[in-house]
Amino acid sequence: MSRVFISYRHVKPDDDLASFLEKHLSSKGHQVFIDNQILIGTKWVEEIERQIRAAEHFVVLLSKDSIRSDMVRQEVKLAHELMRQHQLTILPIRVAFFGELPLDLASLLNPIQYALWEQGAPFETIGAQILAAIERATALPISGKSNEEEASVAGMQSLFEATEAVGAPLPQADPRLVPRLELETGTIKLDSPFYIRRQSDDEMLQQVSRIGTTTVVKGPRQMGKSSLLARAMAAVQQNQQKALYLDFQFVDSDQLTNLDSLLRYLCRKFARAFKTATKPDEFWDNSLGAKDNLTDFIEEAILAETPSPIWVLFDEADRVFNFPYRDDFFATLRGWHNLRAIREHWRRFNLVIAHSTEPYLWIQDINQSPFNVGYPIRLTDFNFDQVAELNLKHGTPLKTSDEIQQLLILLGGQPFLVRLALYLLATNRWSLAELQNLMTDDFGPFGDHLRRFVWGLQRNPALKESLRQILRHQKCDDEMHFLRLRAVGLIKGEARDAVAMRCQLYEQYFKNHL
Repeated sequence: MSRVFISYRHVKPDDDLASFLEKHLSSKGHQVFIDNQILIGTKWVEEIERQIRAAEHFVVLLSKDSIRSDMVRQEVKLAHELMRQHQLTILPIRVAFFGELPLDLASLLNPIQYALWEQGAPFETIGAQILAAIERATALPISGKSNEEEASVAGMQSLFEATEAVGAPLPQADPRLVPRLELETGTIKLDSPFYIRRQSDDEMLQQVSRIGTTTVVKGPRQMGKSSLLARAMAAVQQNQQKALYLDFQFVDSDQLTNLDSLLRYLCRKFARAFKTATKPDEFWDNSLGAKDNLTDFIEEAILAETPSPIWVLFDEADRVFNFPYRDDFFATLRGWHNLRAIREHWRRFNLVIAHSTEPYLWIQDINQSPFNVGYPIRLTDFNFDQVAELNLKHGTPLKTSDEIQQLLILLGGQPFLVRLALYLLATNRWSLAELQNLMTDDFGPFGDHLRRFVWGLQRNPALKESLRQILRHQKCDDEMHFLRLRAVGLIKGEARDAVAMRCQLYEQYFKNHL
């Protein structure tokens, strides 16, 4: 006999499915709790927590209605904490729901395999699946641990351990869940089924739940910075907090002429985003500097009038690196960070800055970038489980775990390259060998990505020579060059005397071009 807790929302068909599961599992000898069993006069919040802590299995019904329930979310959060302590297993059921989960639920549940009930299907089928999972004490694959010691959860294996280690075949995609394939080359849409969550998503979610934070998202191009900021913005809005999101790629060149024009532009964007009663032109005092004007406007027109936290999210901030006033601009952002310590209003001010590390190819002094304050989020490459998940979403063009491992070695888990490779394999019905034959062509599928690096290196002959040294001797004599090439994502390694190209693709391509 097992103790089972069922989490759901009192709507149709969730209610009916929960009642069926309660009766079905009870008839097989299991002790099942659903919240309609709570007696009048009981402190129901305490009873819910007691029942979850006593359970060995936590079944959660995920529907378009339940994912908006604060109670369901709290129950899932507690269950996830207990799962990490090896006290229960979580068995998610999607109830006629195929969409993306909210950021907080997704960070907890996306790594866990789920069952699917489709509209009109008999409850008996899903009941049999859940019963089988409980009676076999089945724990479903989980990935995305935050550190090494969590990599072994009792009864749970990563997909790599469950396939590669024992020679088992990869799971096959359910054709009902493989959507129409599309190539997403920029920011991944919020409802995209192809978005893969990483540790950075969990870190961003934690930052969004706090007050008075500065967060710096950094990484090479095409690693998913803008997609992460889009999800941070969605989480802020879900918390019903006000925010300004600004992508510097959309700022007209005229607004970037000098520091005064940029800060005046930002003041107008602040006024529009936060719908201030005070107008920037009325507030601006030409006898003061632009930095003082904008800072005072934020404090007096926004923070003093808004009791809840506010958020400012700057994407592609590295565009400002190209202008001589960059130090003054980023010093302003750092000044806002420091104001939290001395002005109460600023303690509700939250700042997120995303920038590419690619400018390190041509900025001579990387210390000019002012991003040494706040909480850093560094985007990481996909691991085996994440590539396997994306492969499944594309209809499994890679048929074995060996092929997944080969693709990881070829591309180093670089998110954009992996997505592009799987899209090409799936839509063109290529073999992995056919893709390899085209990989290093200047006008092949990865040509644009690779040529951009060559263009950057041509502008810095000394850095180019250091990359040649790495290709020939796996070492780099210049410490600054080593740090810059690693920051831009071309190389990997912890020491200058033991360094390698990031992946086979880069090694083969640059051996041909350098």
